[in-house]
Amino acid sequence: MNLRQFISLIRVPSLSATAAPLLVGGAIASRLSSFNPILWADMFAVALLMQIATNVFNEHGDYVNGVDRYASHGFAGLIVKGEASPREVFMIAVLFDFLAGILAIPIVIRRGFTVLALGIVAFLVGILYSEGPVPISRTPFGEVIVGLTMGFIEIVATVLVFAGRLVMMAYLLSLPLSLLVASILTAANTRDIDKDRDVGRKTLAVLLGKERAALLFYSMVILSYIWIPVVSIITGNVKINLTLLTLPIAYRGLIKLKREGFLYGVEISSIIYIMYSISLAISMLI
Repeated sequence: MNLRQFISLIRVPSLSATAAPLLVGGAIASRLSSFNPILWADMFAVALLMQIATNVFNEHGDYVNGVDRYASHGFAGLIVKGEASPREVFMIAVLFDFLAGILAIPIVIRRGFTVLALGIVAFLVGILYSEGPVPISRTPFGEVIVGLTMGFIEIVATVLVFAGRLVMMAYLLSLPLSLLVASILTAANTRDIDKDRDVGRKTLAVLLGKERAALLFYSMVILSYIWIPVVSIITGNVKINLTLLTLPIAYRGLIKLKREGFLYGVEISSIIYIMYSISLAISMLI
């Protein structure tokens, strides 16, 4: 496996879904006197390694379960193209999770059982999303589980690791991030709706159909922006409204998807998510 194939396998663009809540969580925690930048860096590395493992497990699981039978947009397709064996891909995923576990030891020692429990949940979701007799990816619960794991759990765990305690802002801001990360999955499932239906997947997009799945996607993005003024009113924090400056980016993305379909829905929704998160993090820092 060469470098180009490896980069394709780990799906670098999707890593923004992991970086975003870490940035926001770090920004929230930095306002607390107990902020620990060393643990922040360690947590960042652990989360990225776990996300890479999840992506690689997804490549393996979808092939083994007969979902990816030919090269298509949105996945590396190394196994399908004969550039890597299923075992090789599986062992790469295991290696990344193992490295994440090693790096997580100092975090668990410092922050305790709660962080360990949250990490175990994220670890199991990362594997069970694509692997096993009934992968989460074959069910209608993908958006909810991924949203909770990469939104709520990751924000809460991030603040807890960085600062050693939780604040209300962490819970409030986990909602829009959960919606946006779930919207990335909805975009992917809407793009793949025909392929998924052919192999018997019962994703939420398959059950809803293309039009209603697209409507769900638009609704999640819109609600994530509506929630910002609500949080501002609840907390009295006016600065977080700076996040609304990214609305034109989101609007152009939604219009493009409505006109051209969801072939590049993952890329567009990822851009919306990362720009939203960066602006939200900046608003928490100034």
